[in-house]
Amino acid sequence: MAFKFVFLRTPKPRQFYHKPIYWDPEKEEREEAIAAAKKNAGIRDENEPFKTSIKRGTFRKNRFEQPDDIDNKDEIRKIRRASNIRAAIIAIILFIVAIVFYCTSSDFLSL
Repeated sequence: MAFKFVFLRTPKPRQFYHKPIYWDPEKEEREEAIAAAKKNAGIRDENEPFKTSIKRGTFRKNRFEQPDDIDNKDEIRKIRRASNIRAAIIAIILFIVAIVFYCTSSDFLSL
């Protein structure tokens, strides 16, 4: 057989090589020194994009944090229970309204 079956080996991608035309190592060192001095002084470079400190889970953590005036767990439970009761009452009212519309709509359809 003149050909091989190779299942697990993938071909390597083509390499890109760029030889710089002009490189000034002194200028590069000077720019690195200036950047390090600005970083130590707390000065942000105008070309550098602003990076926020948003980390994984910060939204979830802040969502469930309670305000500072609520310190007692019993108060938190009361607030959550009241919210659940309010949602249940709204659902029951909407269900009753839907039943009323369903029952009364058949009178208008029998014209």
